[in-house]
Amino acid sequence: MGTTILLVDDDVGARRTLASLLQRFGFRVVEAEDGPEALITARTLVPDLVLSDYNMPGMNGAALLRELRTSLPELAAVPFILFSGYIDHWTGTAEDPTPDVVLAKPVTVERLLGEINAVLKRRRSADHVDPVNKPAV
Repeated sequence: MGTTILLVDDDVGARRTLASLLQRFGFRVVEAEDGPEALITARTLVPDLVLSDYNMPGMNGAALLRELRTSLPELAAVPFILFSGYIDHWTGTAEDPTPDVVLAKPVTVERLLGEINAVLKRRRSADHVDPVNKPAV
């Protein structure tokens, strides 16, 4: 099957709508309703990309990103897109990992798909570079 996206959002309606949209564009979408569920799912699934809402109860998107990048080495390089209607509240700190992309809601389908494809393309390019930054032969 195609690229697997772990979609994390506590708003079930928004999550299902976005999952349906992404599936129509050929992505395999696995849904999680919050950060803790996403961590469990990510450990077993190892997605190609995580697309997470920022504003969730308990563990927000920034905390999820921090856990994925610092506590789970096998998931540290998985691209992470953070989105929210309250993105201006997210600033991060110097010690926090930075998402690959931060998107403010509402976001157009074209912009979302463009960012997903750009992040995945960068990831594929990075996977084909050896430790001295030379293309693999």
